[in-house]
Amino acid sequence: MAGPQTMSCKKILVTGSEGLIGKRIRKDLGQEYDIVGLDLQNGHNLTDEVFVEDWFKNNKLDGMILCHAFNPLPLKNTSKREPHNEDLDNIRDYFEVNVVSAFNLCCNFIKNNDSGSIVSVSSLYGLNSPKHRIYNNFTKPIGYSLSKSSIILMTKYLASYYAPKYRFNTVVLGGIYDSRFDPDFVEKYNDNVPFDRMMNVDEATGIFDFLLSDKSSYATGAVFTIDGGWTAW
Repeated sequence: MAGPQTMSCKKILVTGSEGLIGKRIRKDLGQEYDIVGLDLQNGHNLTDEVFVEDWFKNNKLDGMILCHAFNPLPLKNTSKREPHNEDLDNIRDYFEVNVVSAFNLCCNFIKNNDSGSIVSVSSLYGLNSPKHRIYNNFTKPIGYSLSKSSIILMTKYLASYYAPKYRFNTVVLGGIYDSRFDPDFVEKYNDNVPFDRMMNVDEATGIFDFLLSDKSSYATGAVFTIDGGWTAW
């Protein structure tokens, strides 16, 4: 899971390290950074405040990428849910995982490290409403959009308050292709992208490398959108 540990190698935490993006970050950046992963799949509950506090007390870091999220996908044979029928407990779950835990991770990073670059992951649907017509028997949950929009404001707030010692930036990625997706959804999604296709996962990691490095030393409080032109229309 970790890359080569040398004196010049920055130690980076990746949350959601077993997910599609997290795995690719570990693979592509593992030679340049000493990457440590936390993921619910490995028994790491990032909504557990005691676990997070103890972990940070025992791990010094140079940076952090927040990839973990509660994010239902438009897979085959999914069912549609009307927003006005959404259970409020589900909305709370989105905020607990996608916002509260992310904020707590940022707080613990600040408490235990003198400086660093923190990169969070928002969503196209944290910037704009989902294009509901591209889905068949699926509704992108409003709780996801509400929580991912909050990540953007969290980034701006913390960046403006804690500069220049800590840099906070958000990455918004276009839809990443997954073979489990409903083929009709993929076709309709592609029709809304100037590139005429979804993102390949290997196209997602370069922006994280940039934001962790000194090449982005003047970047903070920013939203970097890598979406094949989706938001240009």
